[in-house]
This record gives sequence, C-alpha cells and structure tokens, in this order.
Amino acid sequence: METLAGGAALSVKKVTGRPIKFAATGEKLSDIEEFHPDRMTSRILGMGDMLSVIEKAEEAFDLEEAEKLEKKLKKQEFDLDDYLTQLRQMKKMGSFSSLMKMIPGMNKFGDIKVDDKEFVKIEAIICSMTKKEKQNTKLLNASRRQRIAKR
Repeated sequence: METLAGGAALSVKKVTGRPIKFAATGEKLSDIEEFHPDRMTSRILGMGDMLSVIEKAEEAFDLEEAEKLEKKLKKQEFDLDDYLTQLRQMKKMGSFSSLMKMIPGMNKFGDIKVDDKEFVKIEAIICSMTKKEKQNTKLLNASRRQRIAKR
C-alpha cells in the first residue's frame, strides 16, 4: 500500500505542479502527517522511517512520566497500571501497524498485520482489575480471572 501512496504523490505533484504538504499514512485522521519526500522514499524502499517514529514518540510521551517509569523499572516496581500508561501513550503515536512499517528491517517479515482492537481488549482487561491485582498479578486466581473476564 505504501508504494501506491508514494506513486500517487508523484502523480499529484506532476499534474498539479503544486508541492505536497501532507500525506496520509493510514485511514484515520491521526494518520495524516507532514509530507517529507525523503522519508516517503525510505518507506517505499523498505528502509523504515526512524525520524518519524522519533517525532511521534516525542509528541506522545511525557518526559517526567518516562523518568518515573524508568525508576520503577530499576526498582522492579513496574505494575499493570504502568503498563496501561505506556499502552495509552503508544496509542497516541498511531496504529501499531503503521509504527511497525517505519522501523527499518521490518519489511523482511512481510506485511505484518496488527489488530489494534487487541490493545483495546488488553486495556479493558487491566481496567477490570482491582488496584491490588494490578500491583500483584500473583493474586489472580481462577475466580478473580472469571470476574475480570465477565466485565
């Protein structure tokens, strides 16, 4: 699909004689981004686009929050609430499939399809847990799992 988008961009530029300012990398409104010809070329050739990934990460992630999470990881205190926070920040960056396409070398694995609805399910599962369950997953016995699954 990326190749068609790149080819269409070249055709539009040629026909209109106008520069391209924005390009859509997916179907959602959040998938519209500033057009960079060099980055589009890199994606088409399967070399990824780390600059765009970095820009999206800078927009989505809060530096203070990242530092707090780093400390928690070092102390081995990272829990499911922290995971949920990370998951929500990743969602701000766009679909997981579009992010995968930007990572160099991922084209070797073919067109990787990631269903973003699965992340919604994970989020719902975590939100159905009590604070203690999120902090200590060893508490999740069979009856607690059934309660979470019913929600």
